[in-house]
Amino acid sequence: MKDKLSMKHGELIREQTYEFLNKSPNHILLCEGIDDGFYGTIAELSTHFSSQCYELPCSENASVGLAISASAYEVTTILCFQRVEFALLALEQFINNAAKNNFLAGGRRPNPCLFRFVIGRGWGQGPSHSQSLETIFAQIPNINVLMPVFPRDSEFIFKNFVNLTAPTISLEHRWTHFSRDLQDINLRPHSLSPYVVKEGLDITIVATSYNTCIALKAAHILEDADVSVEVINMFCIAPFEFSIIRDSIIKTQHLIVIDLDHSLYSISSEVLARVILDGVDLKLPPVRMANHGDYSPSSATLASEYYLNCSDVVQAVTRMMHCSPIESIRLVDEADAFDKKFQSDVPNQDFHGPF
Repeated sequence: MKDKLSMKHGELIREQTYEFLNKSPNHILLCEGIDDGFYGTIAELSTHFSSQCYELPCSENASVGLAISASAYEVTTILCFQRVEFALLALEQFINNAAKNNFLAGGRRPNPCLFRFVIGRGWGQGPSHSQSLETIFAQIPNINVLMPVFPRDSEFIFKNFVNLTAPTISLEHRWTHFSRDLQDINLRPHSLSPYVVKEGLDITIVATSYNTCIALKAAHILEDADVSVEVINMFCIAPFEFSIIRDSIIKTQHLIVIDLDHSLYSISSEVLARVILDGVDLKLPPVRMANHGDYSPSSATLASEYYLNCSDVVQAVTRMMHCSPIESIRLVDEADAFDKKFQSDVPNQDFHGPF
């Protein structure tokens, strides 16, 4: 077993899934393409736990209903879809049954199951398989909606979802499967809430999913100009907890919120609404950022212009902090050089597809 700080996110998920299945014969795993290993995150587990792992047909609504019902009768279930868009076919189950059944039973029918849905990007995923859709699920009362970035995030999810009374949806950005934990183990989730991943004094950046990694890189570049950025990993989308964000904004009095997909009717909308409702003072109007357009093009070249990147974030911070033009150009150029090191259509050099 590897030291956890050296483990990639996908490796940690596999370890946690192994522990989950090994703990009880009443723990089961459902997946479309289960023998393919689900991007390595459940590789070979269907062989080790053949009586607890089941291949799903392409019948998403029925599959989600199965997971919800099984978990209500103490057959605790993890269900995996290759893309979050597949879950749209099961919205009826989530809206009408997932957490509503326990409500209708007066709290006597908890169903703690875990749904792992992957957010795609790159390799020509295009408009059909590159959306995040977190706010669709977050609008359903009593469902827990989480967006892990680092191995520690998924470790928290796996260790805690079985003790919750309602289903949990984990939206995993495909590119975060290669992330590793930060060295400071104190900067990790301790509850269903956002948490600080980098402390700072001058400006607060609230980000979700893969954009948390982008915000962290931007924050490190900005240190060269003595701009101290506090980065918050939103992590828990629902239930919505604002206190950690509020405390950070009160300290820095500057705010940027970054959405993974679109800014209209989004996570940033809710954060900014709470800023106003709580009467939090800011020195300047807040900024919210997102991708550049409605949908991701299938072309790798065009997609590189669609996605928000590190230089976008650095430029927004330098404007808000009134950095000099020369300093701003230098910092943005450094961020742009970082962006160009990576192919916009491939998550990691170790990624070999196929999906």
